[in-house]
Amino acid sequence: MNKDFIKDYEKKNKKKYNTISGWLRLFKYHDLKYLYYFRKSKKSFLKPYYKYRCLKYGKKYGIEIHNNAKIGSPVELTHAYNITINGKAVIGDNVVIFKGVTIGSIRSGKKAGVPTIGDNVVLCTNCFLCGNIHIGNNVLIAANSFVNFNVPDNSIVIGNPGTIHKNNNHIKDYIAKEQLKVKGEK
Repeated sequence: MNKDFIKDYEKKNKKKYNTISGWLRLFKYHDLKYLYYFRKSKKSFLKPYYKYRCLKYGKKYGIEIHNNAKIGSPVELTHAYNITINGKAVIGDNVVIFKGVTIGSIRSGKKAGVPTIGDNVVLCTNCFLCGNIHIGNNVLIAANSFVNFNVPDNSIVIGNPGTIHKNNNHIKDYIAKEQLKVKGEK
């Protein structure tokens, strides 16, 4: 089994992976199934088959994560429907992505490019990130927020257009304490 997928599984299910329950959950939950095929399409000798499976499940559930996207582990797709991630996006470790999130590009102008997202980030429902921006570590992007600007570490972005609010405890409800690695916290 792929090590990155096992981390994804353990993050979603909040318990250790074991073969029997792992395979049962893999067949039951479409988000785990998609992540399994996505991870396998990166490192398996059967890449075309796994890419095809990603495409099939992607069409069924509206998940468009381009195969070239660099996504750290673990990642959790919560209510995984209508998620779009550009192929040049770079996403750090320990990220939670909710339903309707778009991580897209801007093709021209000063902000041409694709977002880079740090570690311990929560992207809430229907948030939209675009352009050559950097999202820092320990950041929460609130539901329905539009972000086309850099976001510093330990922040919350709220609204359309988004506004930045400093806060250090905002992601603790979304990311398990044992997975959270915030400076100064034990």
